[in-house]
Amino acid sequence: MATASHALTRGEATGMGTAHCPTVPWLFLPLRTPEGAVGVIGAALSDDVLDPEARTLFETVAELTATALERARLGQEITAARTTAETERVRNTLLASVSHDFRTPLASILGASTSLIEYGARLPEPARRDLLVQVKDEAEHLDGMVKNLLAMTRLEAGALELNRDWIDLQEMFDRAVAMVRRRGAPQAFRVVVEAGLPFVWADPNLLDQALANLVGNAIQHTGADAHIILEAKREAGMVVLSVTDDGPGIAPDVFPHIFGKFVRASRLGGDAGEGTGLGLAIVKGIVEAHDGTVAAASPVAGRRGTRIEIRLPLPKEDP
Repeated sequence: MATASHALTRGEATGMGTAHCPTVPWLFLPLRTPEGAVGVIGAALSDDVLDPEARTLFETVAELTATALERARLGQEITAARTTAETERVRNTLLASVSHDFRTPLASILGASTSLIEYGARLPEPARRDLLVQVKDEAEHLDGMVKNLLAMTRLEAGALELNRDWIDLQEMFDRAVAMVRRRGAPQAFRVVVEAGLPFVWADPNLLDQALANLVGNAIQHTGADAHIILEAKREAGMVVLSVTDDGPGIAPDVFPHIFGKFVRASRLGGDAGEGTGLGLAIVKGIVEAHDGTVAAASPVAGRRGTRIEIRLPLPKEDP
């Protein structure tokens, strides 16, 4: 070991047939790279030193091994550099997205609250109530975006924990529709749940968030006269949850990327609207954490409409 250590620290051949420790029945060659020796390669010898041909072959093996190790090191550095660059890109995109998307609701909250402070006593009651409702709605909008950002952070860190419970899909759908109606969504909603559909074993909060993202997307990218259907059914040992709208659909060039991060998929003839572009990426992460899958179809019928479909495994029935 002392002979091998000398070969590593001094960067020179040691052992039998060399000037250092020639009585040791080993020959150690350093694995030299531009950054210095990264290891040694050794051969156990008999009483005789290697002949010139064998020594040349052994040195060639050492050089090739050093070259392979150096290539591996460079590959790791390139990967680390790419990861760092991608992390920085995502961070910059996220900051730009947050600063842009938070500006509108914050400005609305600031304007409404300022009006209430300065003119509240002189405003009629309906006007004061409208301003308060505006503050509440925009605060809820901000809260939804913050939840999405936190969910994406947990997904990226692999720290998404599931607190499963039995979920009644009829109640979940009704709750989602009631929430968007309270916020003034003008679209027509219909809930269709297959009779006798069993409860789903999932995290209620996360599944609520996934459904809220799907419904929010449908509202955001369809007109006021659109129809949105929330449906749940059983199919081949899976429960299928879908949100379908009859809006303009998703542009073909964007469609393959809609489950990516920061993708603001404007529908055909529609507007990308506000949002961090994380909604469907979070849906995908939540569903996959439940061992499920999510897919999209657009157009759905008559060159219009979009359907986002979630498939979750049903709990196995007792034999």
